Amino acid sequence: MISIIIPAYNAEQTIVQTLDSVYNSTYTEFEVIVINDGSTDDTLLLLEQYPKPIKIYSTENKGVSNARNLGFDISIGDYIQYLDADDLLLPDKLNVQVKALKENNTGVAYGDWQKFHIEKNEIIITETITREIEGDLEISIFTDFWCPPAAILYSRKVCEKLSWNESLPIIQDARYFLDAAIMKFTFLYTPGIMALYRSAQPNSLSKKSDLLFLSDIYGNTKEVYQIWKNDFEQEPGKKIAITKSLRHCIHRLSVVNKKLANEAIELLLSIEPTYIPKEKGLLRSFSKIIGYKNAEDLAALKRKYIA
Repeated sequence: MISIIIPAYNAEQTIVQTLDSVYNSTYTEFEVIVINDGSTDDTLLLLEQYPKPIKIYSTENKGVSNARNLGFDISIGDYIQYLDADDLLLPDKLNVQVKALKENNTGVAYGDWQKFHIEKNEIIITETITREIEGDLEISIFTDFWCPPAAILYSRKVCEKLSWNESLPIIQDARYFLDAAIMKFTFLYTPGIMALYRSAQPNSLSKKSDLLFLSDIYGNTKEVYQIWKNDFEQEPGKKIAITKSLRHCIHRLSVVNKKLANEAIELLLSIEPTYIPKEKGLLRSFSKIIGYKNAEDLAALKRKYIA
């Protein structure tokens, strides 16, 4: 049994197509749980009118992570498929990945995916992402590997150890995937297109606010630092990854939120008190003369002026 958990907030334009993609699956042993997360449009009406069996639970609007946590608590499946209300599963996706998890006794299966949008009622594929995680699993997921929940299938034993992070409204899916790696569960790549990810959604939080997105990245970096810091001596790659993430946050936050940027600078210097940027340039040169924090203050003025 697979439990397919779909959080839905004002999803009247997409939810039926998403449900249709589930019921077009070649795998048939599943339950569909939709958490109506305080929708104010016709999402609930469409769910109630849907002709095939779905379990509907309505709540106040508490966000996607809360909805997924609630959906898991309700679920009974041996495998868990998290699916956003605007994404689509490919017909063989569940079949391929549940077979892979069972045969390999693996905790997490992930596969390839495509970005799409709808144009004149037709699915238009805009990008195909075929990629296997390389190098250190945790570092790769933290730094540069991402795929949508639709392209992933979790064993229930994994999800029982995890919780969706409600303090990260935008990058909570990346963190959940990372947490599975931090918990040392095994990952298996299943080549082939598993799902379609709908891009350019106007209601996306990351589209609405660059500051929210950056705050999420910074908050996640702080939390992962606390998990990883005791590993730095044996695994220096983790320290490098945290430092690079903080530098990214500092560079962008210095323009939109100076207070958070300064906090990130202090955290970086607590990790590496004599930090000097490795890349050549004025920031490196000034850091050697007046210290990294003072050099960043000067750089922030320049970024703000250019912006």
